[in-house]
Amino acid sequence: MNPSPAIRPAREEDVPAVMALLQRRIDWMDEKGLYQWNKTGYLTCYTPEHFRRLIREELVFAAWTDGTLTGVMALLARDPRWPNGDDDLAYYVHHLATAPGCPGLGKEMLAYAEDFARQRGKTFLRLDSQKVNHALSRYYEALGYRPAGECVDGAYVGILREKSLLPST
Repeated sequence: MNPSPAIRPAREEDVPAVMALLQRRIDWMDEKGLYQWNKTGYLTCYTPEHFRRLIREELVFAAWTDGTLTGVMALLARDPRWPNGDDDLAYYVHHLATAPGCPGLGKEMLAYAEDFARQRGKTFLRLDSQKVNHALSRYYEALGYRPAGECVDGAYVGILREKSLLPST
């Protein structure tokens, strides 16, 4: 059984490991024939300096397993891709990536993000996913993230998704 990862705020010294993890995930996308970050110039747009800035703003979280970075995500308070992306009701998950071979870690990281958002009074956790990645769409839907529209950002066409964090009545 794999040890449970420790999720904590990322540090600036984590940036090389973050970039390496993102590249590993992009290589995996190529191997699997997926159309996602590997086809949209992701690392050209999201550079080490981008991640350093987000880390300085305390917006990036990292999962570590046995001293190795195994997951990363950013939780933003605003997102211009969303028509209501400044309503103060949500955190927006970006850059969620886990190391290939870490099944279940994405779900753990999203649960961490949901708890983080709830503790700060947010009523939604929002994210987007590549429109043509049907397996990822099914994954998010199984975790309760419902479609809420579409977004276009350069070569990227995404499905906006949100999960209510309010207790069901």
